[in-house]
Amino acid sequence: MTSLRRLRTRRALALAGLVAVAAPLVSSCGFDYATDRPNVIADGGYHIDGDVHVLAARIVAPSDGTGTFVATISVEPSADDATFSGLSGEGVTAGQFEPVTIPSNGSVNLFTEGGVPVTGDFAAGDSVPVTLDFGSGKSIDIDARVVKQCAEYAEVATPSPSPSKSPKAGASASPSAEATTEPYDCSYPTAPAIGESEGD
Repeated sequence: MTSLRRLRTRRALALAGLVAVAAPLVSSCGFDYATDRPNVIADGGYHIDGDVHVLAARIVAPSDGTGTFVATISVEPSADDATFSGLSGEGVTAGQFEPVTIPSNGSVNLFTEGGVPVTGDFAAGDSVPVTLDFGSGKSIDIDARVVKQCAEYAEVATPSPSPSKSPKAGASASPSAEATTEPYDCSYPTAPAIGESEGD
């Protein structure tokens, strides 16, 4: 009887040891898969928390310091309509634009609907923090990637030289509001043919 009890005790201890060793391994299986987490592959910033989502936020720029803010804005089915009414950011000045209403369970692509003209201290390749304001009082902070107005972005409308409020009658626009930088070069470099050198 004593040996049987000893055998059971040993088996119980061995089983407890296996459980202790396997517990961390088992707990890592089936939970928090990468495929269960949001993964947005896009050239631009995105915000997917809450009822209003902002995807692929970009500033499409024909040259340094001027461009058009574009993004896709969507609203969850359980939420009310949202109205995108303002844009601001450190070192970024947004021009006037008509508020954009996004219906519940719908989306609006500013790329095709027309974006927001912006000016500021930015250049292609930068990531610019901006804040989107909505009629409900809600705001969303996001980083907008600055991209050249080339290739797939060539059709985005170019803002007027001064996106701020129109000057009063008789007043001239400030020279600083004019675009003073060269437009970006959209051509791709060509490699010399095989057997040729660059000097040929």
